[in-house]
Amino acid sequence: MGSTAESKLDLVIERPDSSVLDKVVLAVRQAIASGALAPGRRLTERELMELTGVSRTSIREAVRRLQSQGLMETTPTRGVRVAVLGKTEVQHIFEVRDALEPAAAELFVHRASDEEVEELAAQVDIPSDDLQTKLDAAWRFDEILRSGCRNPLLQAILEPLHARIHALRRLSLTIPGRQDASTEEYKELVAAMRDRSPERAAAASHRHVRAAADAALAALDLLDSGVSEGTGHLRSPS
Repeated sequence: MGSTAESKLDLVIERPDSSVLDKVVLAVRQAIASGALAPGRRLTERELMELTGVSRTSIREAVRRLQSQGLMETTPTRGVRVAVLGKTEVQHIFEVRDALEPAAAELFVHRASDEEVEELAAQVDIPSDDLQTKLDAAWRFDEILRSGCRNPLLQAILEPLHARIHALRRLSLTIPGRQDASTEEYKELVAAMRDRSPERAAAASHRHVRAAADAALAALDLLDSGVSEGTGHLRSPS
């Protein structure tokens, strides 16, 4: 016969402040995407603590998340570094992007507001010859696309993927004519979205992703052959 007084069920667990973790992960991810933390850059827990101002516990959890997203990797000395992308990894990244981003474009056409469509268009129309300005606009374009597709699962998958892709953009845009071609591809995509044509948007997205993949792989070939000067940031120091 059981006790008439039931014990209180307590499932509360101790865990780090998730908002702090999210902010650390976002800050590091943006630094990687912008090139401020270049591929191959080695990082210690102490350095990350000093850069972010958060505890060692939060840093360790943030690093684990960044590793699971493919943005950081362990080194032979058991430290961590910003992930170094080779041709095989880049090809895999773009294969996944080609499978998912056209679907996001279709959903964006169906679900985004007119204001979001115009905000997306504004990123393409920014008049600037400055590469960093263009890169920042591309980053914002991806953010709007993810939000406007109204699919949290797809958004969660695309966000870390876009961070890795953005880290490649600076290199791929060194290919002659790629920057102008990319702008025209974005304009074609935006035109389809303004016309609310999911089929055209998906097709335009496919063309853009495949052209971007070709440019990224060509840039890596140049880098490996030593032709592309000043872009060695995609390789770890020898």
